[in-house]
Amino acid sequence: MLETKDALGRSVSRRSFLGTSALAGAAVVGSGSLLAACGGGSAGGPGGNSGGGGAKGGGAVTWASWANPGEAERFKKYSTDYAGKTGAKITYQTVVQPYSQKMVTQLAGGAGPDAFYVGDDMMAKVISSKSVVDLTEYLKSPDAAIKEDEIYPGLLPWCKSKDGGIYGLPVDCNPKVFWFNKKLLTAAGVTQDPAAMQEAGTWNQAALDDLLTKVKASGKRGLVWEANWFELCGWITTFGGKAFDDTGKAIFDTDAKALSVLEWLFQHLNDETIAYGGTLPKGQGVDALFYGSQLATITYGRWILPNVKKLKGFEYDIAPLPTTSGKDVAEVSVYCAAMSVNSKAKDQAAALKFAGDFVSKDGQKFRLSGGGNAVPCINGLDEVVTEGNLPAHGAWFSEVAKKGYTTPQVLVENPDAASNFGAKLNTLILTKPDYKTFATKAANLMNGKG
Repeated sequence: MLETKDALGRSVSRRSFLGTSALAGAAVVGSGSLLAACGGGSAGGPGGNSGGGGAKGGGAVTWASWANPGEAERFKKYSTDYAGKTGAKITYQTVVQPYSQKMVTQLAGGAGPDAFYVGDDMMAKVISSKSVVDLTEYLKSPDAAIKEDEIYPGLLPWCKSKDGGIYGLPVDCNPKVFWFNKKLLTAAGVTQDPAAMQEAGTWNQAALDDLLTKVKASGKRGLVWEANWFELCGWITTFGGKAFDDTGKAIFDTDAKALSVLEWLFQHLNDETIAYGGTLPKGQGVDALFYGSQLATITYGRWILPNVKKLKGFEYDIAPLPTTSGKDVAEVSVYCAAMSVNSKAKDQAAALKFAGDFVSKDGQKFRLSGGGNAVPCINGLDEVVTEGNLPAHGAWFSEVAKKGYTTPQVLVENPDAASNFGAKLNTLILTKPDYKTFATKAANLMNGKG
């Protein structure tokens, strides 16, 4: 059965997704080969407990995450596999929504798991409350299963404190890419698809304009734009605008190129060559329209792959978002979640070893192989996203992820603004502002001023 999901893999309605600070979920839907992951030995954290996490005993670790049923099943298999290799006792729990609220409450009460998933809406809280371990020294340890420089650089800043400490390790990611329905584009008279144009160096703004105009004339929808930072920032930066500065503060209301991109976007909305997700009829989810061949393109991550694979006769592929040059892979938005270690873990050494293995090359390969719904966040795993040649240009998932960025730091540091940003942005868009007014008010919302 096809599911409508947010980037966490949670089944949600379109309207609830608009109001969510969505992130990439981590593992895979379905089965697949169980690939071994290697632990890398014991590594105690700074000032951590020695516990029983050494090579012989393995220790005991409880860990938790959000998950859809397919992901939960893979997490259980991973836990069993890890326990078999290390002798550790691993206990996994799926925490249902509201995940962040429940986890913060558990941690405050001293009852949280030893290791757990952290989203962008709770990272600042767990750092400021000293609920999680600074992983910087662990990453420098010769026994660490992963090193800081292995992680795509744009995916790590949100896991850091202001003094540079690292409090979470990206588990994997979901970069914004351009999915397209081959049959719909051909029927609309688009003679060269976006993947072919990318390879030819002609996949630029004018090419997208032409594609959207032709699809509208064919009677189908070309593209839907939604109210969240992922959509807003991704389109700005792919065409060379600056969405935020080095501190993570939104500046798209003053950056000339960003304003030009917003003017372009609002012209398409006015011309109805791009639809706004908040005005779709009730029950018409964006991904459902794409699956039903009513929407020619969608700019989502790899999380829709398990669903499109189930559709008979559905011909699809991906490309990076179009760029000014027509041939580059630009910096665009990437959803990302992290694994953190409880500062009160009973066996901190064992928890660190487990967390490191989980996000390591072997750990990500184990979790994402077999038709998974996310993208590795480290080099050397292209075989995961090219598996089965689905989609044909799946290698671009990694290319986009390598250059991408995650949640703007102003939203990470202001969880309240982050949790309300989508809903407030939706309300703003429904007032039908001009692009300059939108830019000013949207930047204020992102910066926590509205």
